[in-house]
Amino acid sequence: MKKLGFACILCFSLVLLNACGNATFNGSSTGNDTQFIMEYSILNTSDHREMSLKTGDVIDTTIVSDAGSVDIQVENSAGDSIYSETDVPTSEFEIPISQDDTYTFTVTGHGAKGSVSFIKS
Repeated sequence: MKKLGFACILCFSLVLLNACGNATFNGSSTGNDTQFIMEYSILNTSDHREMSLKTGDVIDTTIVSDAGSVDIQVENSAGDSIYSETDVPTSEFEIPISQDDTYTFTVTGHGAKGSVSFIKS
C-alpha cells in the first residue's frame, strides 16, 4: 500500500511539473494604434500588435528583463525590418519612424519574465 501511495504522489508531481514546464504565457497584453504593452511572469511564445504610424513618429520603448530572454522585431507592411534584436536586456530606447505605414511589433519570449512597452510619443 505504501508503494501505491508513493507512486500516486510521484505521478501527480510529474504531471504538475510537466504542466508548469509547458506554460506559454501568464500575464497581460494590450495594444492599440498608439501603444503595445505586455507584462508577464511567463513568456514562452510570441505576441504582436500593429500600429499605423507617420513619418517622424517616435516609439518610446522600455524592456524589463527579470529572467529568460526576449526578442523584438518591428517590421513595416512590406515585411522590411526597422528594428530587430535578440536577447534584449533591460533597457530604454527610441525607435524612429521614417515613413507612413502600418508597423508590426512582435515580442518573442524564451522563459522570459518581465515587461515590454512600445508607446508612441
